[in-house]
Amino acid sequence: MKHAAIAVAIAVVVVGGLVFYFGFYATGGNLNVMVKDPLPAGWSAVYVNITSISIHNSTAQSSHGYTRSFSPAIEVNLANAVNSEQFLTSLKLPAGHYQMVRLTVASAYGVYNGKTYEISVLNGSVDMPGQFTISNMQTTTIVLDFDSAAAIHGSPMTGFTMTPNVSLIVQ
Repeated sequence: MKHAAIAVAIAVVVVGGLVFYFGFYATGGNLNVMVKDPLPAGWSAVYVNITSISIHNSTAQSSHGYTRSFSPAIEVNLANAVNSEQFLTSLKLPAGHYQMVRLTVASAYGVYNGKTYEISVLNGSVDMPGQFTISNMQTTTIVLDFDSAAAIHGSPMTGFTMTPNVSLIVQ
């Protein structure tokens, strides 16, 4: 009787572990998010404060299909993404087809010709269309390709503004 109870307990643990593994880990995949940016002339650093990344799942049944990522915000120096892509975050997402990434930039500042300046963000929300699939237990990588040269306007005399200009590259 004692051996039977132990065998049942072991079976429950093994089956429970398999159900947990295949029910949680195997039902989705990872999305690695990278950034890159060729900085505009005169800028040695541009820091952007990214408050969220929302991923639209066209096969989702609820929440209008958007999955929101990370908290707190992530500050990225785009100067680190000039010559190579910089890792931003990795997200666990449900398996499915995705078609849009929404990036929200709350604030920015940078170093222009050796001096630090605040950069006023005029419209920090950017929708980037792009088709990709998240498969069970697989990793997909996307690159947020910033174009600071097109996004930052102004001068030290008038001040700097930014309307983020970002495109999506699916690798």
